[in-house]
Amino acid sequence: MSITTDETERAKAIVRSFYAGGASGRITDFASQLDDAFELFVPAYLPWGGHFGKADYVALLPGVAKALDFTKLHYLSFTGEGGHVVALIEIGVQGTDETIIISEHWDISHEKATRLRVAYFDPKVLLDRIAAQGGV
Repeated sequence: MSITTDETERAKAIVRSFYAGGASGRITDFASQLDDAFELFVPAYLPWGGHFGKADYVALLPGVAKALDFTKLHYLSFTGEGGHVVALIEIGVQGTDETIIISEHWDISHEKATRLRVAYFDPKVLLDRIAAQGGV
């Protein structure tokens, strides 16, 4: 099977729509773009860390938006090949002037997100902010 530019661009548009929804305060609207068998993998040291399915992921999103400022999101790198998209982002930490870097690896199939694997780089400022607030 050959990978088409159209497939890659559609996958990238789906991922971009997640970040746009977060920036506009509609982060849970992305639920309609998740496959029923969607899987999320986030480092366990975060309050929203672990392995989750679709419903649990959607339930986590408001807490994530309380911790991360999507209006201060910048793409450091945004690449795709077929249904795999990697977004290396710098994003604000709510209530601070600080940012952190996150690498998100999305898999898209049949116009739906099927998997998201997330890696955080040096999240100390985020973890400190969450602890100061008493959690998410």
